[in-house]
Amino acid sequence: MAIEPPGLGILTGISYVSGLDYYKGINEKVMAGTPRCHVMSPNPPMVMASVDCDEYVHYLTHASARVADHLLAGVRSLVAAGCNTLVIASNTGHMAVPAIVDEFPELGVLHIADCCAAELKGRGFSRVGLIGTKPTMAEDYLKSRLMLHGITTLVPEDEQIQDEIYDIICQELSYNVFRDESRAKMVEVIRGLEARGAEACILGCTEIELLVQEKHVPDFPLLPSAEIHIQAAANVLLGKLELEDVLP
Repeated sequence: MAIEPPGLGILTGISYVSGLDYYKGINEKVMAGTPRCHVMSPNPPMVMASVDCDEYVHYLTHASARVADHLLAGVRSLVAAGCNTLVIASNTGHMAVPAIVDEFPELGVLHIADCCAAELKGRGFSRVGLIGTKPTMAEDYLKSRLMLHGITTLVPEDEQIQDEIYDIICQELSYNVFRDESRAKMVEVIRGLEARGAEACILGCTEIELLVQEKHVPDFPLLPSAEIHIQAAANVLLGKLELEDVLP
């Protein structure tokens, strides 16, 4: 049974680019799976809250302890609007999940790592690469969640490479700027993870998959985390998926 309106809440602004994709993608997938009502297929019930990406990235870089408080402000507005299931339109934003669950224990969180893990296990992968923001690669909030599903994660070991990827995300992709040189760099990093034994690679920043697609690495599986997350959110709204279905 589909959740009752306004039910699904999307936390965005981290960056707005991914928020646009989540709103558009969830609507399109739900409408495609819903019969026409009066004139057309109905839009799914959702609420959105947008936080300041500049403040967010500043805290990520200089005061990571403040990230959760910054994102919680957006979550509080979603809960006040009636949200009972949360979708965070960002891999990195999932570092705040423990604080969110602590403040709102009844709030269901559709975790992006759980959704990716379900896809990975369904395809028989247990050793995967991960590229994303520097915090996502350096810290454990996604890697440890994936490990709960029995999935080992490899990230670029060179801190300079992590910094280069992070700079591309913050200074280009978050502004909807997509450069061939940056795509070539991402592909080079992905091939390096493949050489270390990765069976596939998670594009673990919701903007990276706008730059790099399977056609750019045609013989190596890429998992676009945002696309997978969006499909899972649509399935929740369609009543095809329960949060418990993807939990570790």
